[in-house]
Amino acid sequence: MKIDFPQLQQLLISQLFKDPSASSEILNDPHGCSEIILSDPKLSEFNQHLQVDARFTARLAVKMLDICMPLLNWDGYAQIISQPVIKADNPHLIYLQVIDSHLINLDQEKLTTGPLWDQTRKQIQPLFDNFRLDLTPSINEIKSFLPLFLPQHSHDQVNSMLDSMQLHDIQINKSGINGKLQFDVDTVAPVKQQERVLNEQEQQQWQQKWQSMDALLTYTIKYYAAATELEELREALFDILLDARYQLQVALQQDQASDPVRHWFIKSWTQLIPILQKISAENPQQAPLALLTLVTATDALETLDKLGPTFGLDISIDGLRRLARMLNSNPTIDPLYYDQAIDPELLRIFQFNPDPDGSSDERSHYQFNFWPVNSAMAAGKHPLDNWVPAPDELDDYLLQVRTLLINSARRSITKSSLTPQQRDIFQKLVLTTAWQESCWRQYVIKNKKIVALHSSTGDTGIMQVNENVWRGFVNTHKLRWNIAYNVETGSNILLKYMTSYAIKKSEHKQSGGIDNLARSTYSTYNGGPGQVARYRNRQANAWSKKVDKAFHRKYLHVKRGEELAVAECLGGTKTYKASSQPQQKQQKVTSTSPPKKQSSPTKIAQPFSGTKKIIHNEAWIKQQAKNDFTLQLAAFSSEQAAKDFIGQQSNQENFAIYQSSKNNSKQLYTVIYGYYSTHQKAEKGDKQFKSLKAWIRPFKDIQAQLKGDHKQQQLSVTPPQKNQPTTAKIAQPFSGTKKIIHNQAWIKQQAKNYFTLQLAAFSSEQAAKDFIGQQSSQGNYAIYQHRKKNSKRFYTVIYGYYSTHQRAEKGSKQFKSLKAWIRPFNDIQVLIK
Repeated sequence: MKIDFPQLQQLLISQLFKDPSASSEILNDPHGCSEIILSDPKLSEFNQHLQVDARFTARLAVKMLDICMPLLNWDGYAQIISQPVIKADNPHLIYLQVIDSHLINLDQEKLTTGPLWDQTRKQIQPLFDNFRLDLTPSINEIKSFLPLFLPQHSHDQVNSMLDSMQLHDIQINKSGINGKLQFDVDTVAPVKQQERVLNEQEQQQWQQKWQSMDALLTYTIKYYAAATELEELREALFDILLDARYQLQVALQQDQASDPVRHWFIKSWTQLIPILQKISAENPQQAPLALLTLVTATDALETLDKLGPTFGLDISIDGLRRLARMLNSNPTIDPLYYDQAIDPELLRIFQFNPDPDGSSDERSHYQFNFWPVNSAMAAGKHPLDNWVPAPDELDDYLLQVRTLLINSARRSITKSSLTPQQRDIFQKLVLTTAWQESCWRQYVIKNKKIVALHSSTGDTGIMQVNENVWRGFVNTHKLRWNIAYNVETGSNILLKYMTSYAIKKSEHKQSGGIDNLARSTYSTYNGGPGQVARYRNRQANAWSKKVDKAFHRKYLHVKRGEELAVAECLGGTKTYKASSQPQQKQQKVTSTSPPKKQSSPTKIAQPFSGTKKIIHNEAWIKQQAKNDFTLQLAAFSSEQAAKDFIGQQSNQENFAIYQSSKNNSKQLYTVIYGYYSTHQKAEKGDKQFKSLKAWIRPFKDIQAQLKGDHKQQQLSVTPPQKNQPTTAKIAQPFSGTKKIIHNQAWIKQQAKNYFTLQLAAFSSEQAAKDFIGQQSSQGNYAIYQHRKKNSKRFYTVIYGYYSTHQRAEKGSKQFKSLKAWIRPFNDIQVLIK
């Protein structure tokens, strides 16, 4: 039984520091002249004892003639050393026994004697004697929980086990307070039955059991992912979810005599616990003993599982339900409900964008889009739908499939920051994966009917996307009957795995070079996040080695332009003629690729396709919780200007653009950023856009505006008035700004050794002016024109003039979110000439 310091600290405050400011007045002078206050306790370990450091304030005075005469004012800290003990009268109750204490002044000098200390010491021990850590509710919950997992034990055996349960060996370590819950459990003779095929009812019961396990695991991951704002913890939860679902498919194919699914569940559940503890540490005030019970129950299951089959451990539906109630006792929620439909909450929590025009950010493990089929093939039938080619149609079929795969790969990589070489690898990866998984088939003929290619483990279609692994994220009907959707889904999964796993773990730096990215990504696609290095692991099982070797052979064919050799596995002839598919061009200096390093590089506004941002559209906005908040940053007269503006921001996360009309006049494109469950969290997020003065808006206002509510529209597009808190912040055109905007003549007049801040560049002058209109700084701006390598014209915005580089650095702090580039005027003057 483990309680980490954040939870223990919350329990200590709730009992001993009950004042709203987490303080305790320990002197209680009847005359009201003196007070000694302890506040803000912090817990840590010291020589296997509990150390409490608290702020200490003393104001001592005596009452004379009804007047309090001051004697002493003292500020510092109190340090109390104690040890946890269990008394015989209640073996489930933990006390704190003070063994040492002293005061420390603000100069870090100890005070262990004197009148002040004598007075304090008399009060501290009684205060801490009042602390009780009562584990009775948790232990009672465990007593109710364990019998549900031991169905082969008799009533007497269960009672004997529960009577033997006792808490002992309480210790303090670096993370918190630990104790052992000890109990005796009898072995049972394993029930020996002749192996036979399950009947229909037994098969349904078995399916319900493993589906309930998967549902509970998914529910728990969603529950805790919603409780944290830390991206790394959400990523870890997403990894566990994917890996667990991959491993479940493996367990379901194994001999069930050894109960591999039970082992799978306990292992996956145990992997969750460290993440849940970290998340709970963020919110220690939320039922600190609830996690203790959950962790202890998990540890008990893991221990019994390791002891082997003679102890009769079995995971029942009732046991799972009891485990679920330790998380959430809300009777209206069924954590064991298994649903194949798309789960909006799952998509929202993990920042999943189901919008056709959304984009992907490969920095995150979970931010990518399964619905980017943004052409006619998404709405209507694709020519390849329901086509099982006859022998004389094979050549035409393969050419069309190749086009579909290549186009899908290219759409995926426009949302990434892959290098040109990595993009080329990715395109070949998509072609090879479809070959390896399905021989480029979406459909087959079965019983004289065309059906989707579908395996017994749930792998579906041309990319063999597993419906069980991606349950809640994908539309299973489309996976089966829309080949374009299946290809796009598989392509985006591959992109995620390449960027978030293969590249992140530097697989291309291993022996084998850049091609390792394809091999590593496929190993992950085939086996889950835990298999990123499987292709080079000598200890991998024989089946995995065979699969990875087969993929590599096909990849080498594709690398030589021989992807049409896939015809061989469809009964066609070997086709090793190199394809004429366009290869990914090498890096070329254009507006969408960064220039080679020069002494005076130019910071160019990247268009949407070249950014790393996630830019959602109105469909995403409509899906957000109406009471959540977002940051409205700016509005522009063109969509491209809005995208250019987003391209200038240093943030890499969720932006969105929506259209609105201002007083029924010209169309505006408004940029918003992020989503926050509370106004307070939105205020915290707003700090990263200080120079923009972002407007915090509830999503429901924008959603109402998008629905065409004319009244709401007026509220949303009219500049803020007094006593009208819900109004929109609109980007003012150049004529309405208070800035001074100079032209190139002003730039040429500046001292060449002075410095300026280069903020951004745009493809139109109006976009540059709109950008300036969004800035809160009122000083000297300027716009200059230049061409980049004989390409299109750019309009670059600079700000201010500074006599030294140091002063320019100080000035750049007002543009933190833009990462302004400090340049000498001389460089720009040369560029203009």
